[in-house]
Amino acid sequence: MTAQQPSRRPFLVRPGERDAVWSLGGHFTTKLDGAQSAGAFSLAEALAWRATEPPLHVHQREDEAWYVLDGHMTFHIDGQELVATRGCFVFAPRGLPHAFTVDEEPTRVLVLATPAGFEHFAAELGEPAASESPPAGLTAPSPEVLAPVAERYGIQVVGPPVRVMRGEA
Repeated sequence: MTAQQPSRRPFLVRPGERDAVWSLGGHFTTKLDGAQSAGAFSLAEALAWRATEPPLHVHQREDEAWYVLDGHMTFHIDGQELVATRGCFVFAPRGLPHAFTVDEEPTRVLVLATPAGFEHFAAELGEPAASESPPAGLTAPSPEVLAPVAERYGIQVVGPPVRVMRGEA
């Protein structure tokens, strides 16, 4: 092992062992971060509510994927509508505009980003979560708060949330 390559060892993460945050309108628990994967990817478990629904956006630095553990979401990726229920996997390559709706609250989903880095974006916008119960008045960050942080992480907001585009919000 060289000095440039950190020691990497197997590990187990049990429920409740990692700190969770309320961020981007949802509950995120990072299971694996970039430091643990040598920057290859990050993996978070998220509980998503309608407040989690993002504006249409593009990731310049990472591919993003979701595995629906329980619930129902609809993804809008580069003009395609992909309906995802329990057991579905959805992939959004970097550079493509995407957003999603949460069609069943809450929906539990694994969020994979490769390479790692997205976990720091969610953490920067987050507050520690004492439980999985949503705080009163759960909302996503305002565009004024979201935009400068997103820009630092190579994420460009290119449109409103899907429900706003449809006139449903």
